Amino acid sequence: MPSILDFTDRVVLASQSIARKRLLEDLGLQVIVSPTDCDESHSPMAPGEVVQLLARRKLDAYRQSHMEYTLPVLCCDTLVWHNNHLIGKPSDRKIAKQQLQSFSGTPQLVYSGWALWYEESIFEGTDVATVHFKELSESIIESYLDTEEWRGAAGSYRIQEQGKFLIDHVEGDFATVIGLPLLQISEILNGNCAR
Repeated sequence: MPSILDFTDRVVLASQSIARKRLLEDLGLQVIVSPTDCDESHSPMAPGEVVQLLARRKLDAYRQSHMEYTLPVLCCDTLVWHNNHLIGKPSDRKIAKQQLQSFSGTPQLVYSGWALWYEESIFEGTDVATVHFKELSESIIESYLDTEEWRGAAGSYRIQEQGKFLIDHVEGDFATVIGLPLLQISEILNGNCAR
């Protein structure tokens, strides 16, 4: 399969995530940010299925709201799985603190799903990485919350920013934790997977 990058160096990212945009720019792509809103409710299902469902739903919402588009369109969704519960974005500082307290000294799974449209084909996938947290004292948590990075972040932290100091180590693709399974998506962009 020819590389998508053989035909274009631009991609539409249907997300407001600055971190995802940076990851794509690091691949040498020009990123056009065009976030889309859609229903993120879902029935109980496995976490990998949830992020895949939501990524595809975002892609469908983008396609329905744009009459014409020719560039690749990429949508993603990321959730944390911890103690048999899906963890999304905190609604306030109190919830963010509770999330970080529960993570202290434990591992969690971070699932990122993605869907990519290009030339009437849709590619999609899901990746998971394991994040091991350090033991977090209340003062460390409060100091981190003061950075405001928890706002809008699944699991109340941003591993690419000051959140990295809360983490002992990561098993898997670091970019998956940020919210964009770069190893999988790079293979698609470079033409290493069949349609």
